[in-house]
Amino acid sequence: MQRGALVAAVVALAWALSGCSFTTPPLSEAEDEPVDQVVDDSQLVQAGTLTVALDTTDAPQVMITSDGTYEGYAVDVALALVDSMGLKVAFVSSVSPQDAIEAGEADIYLGATTRNQSDDIRVQGEYLQNATAVFGASDSAPATVTAEDLSRAAVGVQDGSASQEALTRMGITTENVYDNVNECFDALAAGEVDYVACDATAGAYLARTYEGVFFAGTIGPSTSYGIAYASSATDLADAVGVALDEISADGTLDAIHVLWYGSLPLNLSSAVLSGVTITEEPEAADDDASAAEDSDDHSDINDF
Repeated sequence: MQRGALVAAVVALAWALSGCSFTTPPLSEAEDEPVDQVVDDSQLVQAGTLTVALDTTDAPQVMITSDGTYEGYAVDVALALVDSMGLKVAFVSSVSPQDAIEAGEADIYLGATTRNQSDDIRVQGEYLQNATAVFGASDSAPATVTAEDLSRAAVGVQDGSASQEALTRMGITTENVYDNVNECFDALAAGEVDYVACDATAGAYLARTYEGVFFAGTIGPSTSYGIAYASSATDLADAVGVALDEISADGTLDAIHVLWYGSLPLNLSSAVLSGVTITEEPEAADDDASAAEDSDDHSDINDF
């Protein structure tokens, strides 16, 4: 598919999402047009195909439907990348780049951080940021939410999550705890709590189904997610890097982000709530944000 046509398709899907249906149609439904292959088959696990490893427990970035189809933000990013590279795409499930790439099961891993780098694995680019965030309801929350507002409010949070730990570090003690993030948003919609604290991407994904719910800002360090490759796969890394630059520059990445996360900013590093101080060192911050994603339960994120 030509780049302009892909952008138009993503924007059209985003408009469709703004209607009554919650279902997010994947980019795989768009028709393809031939593009010359930019990577030699010797660089690929499977000829003519970019095999992408993803963490399928990381909803809503990656989810598997009842018929086994992969969907989610990272899936659509992968589809946009291969569209630029003249390749087909295949997906495999893996919790880490090392497991999939070093075993020869995948060409790249989407969702890597700098912590995943090693002598054998390199991480490049950025296609997503995530952080512990706060969401409010427009009929009860002020236009600009501050740390002081949170200290006087009832905040819904998943019990035992890193988001709850972030609130504790802020001195927020008026918490209503729930089993998962879905229940937190149900409580927000019912007026049981004033705000919800959770992963930014999970919250933004769910917020699309609740009228008047908005992203207020972050209360923890943001983590950048990029693409991991085998250190020896320099030609492949260069080609994927060019494709990522293209979809970033022409608006495709932004459009996919809007499709899955609504008005959530692509860059969260400047979205910290007023009055919140992020004191962690970069490496510690990365660990903290990753821990937040690991411990917040998103297993029921599509149950309504």
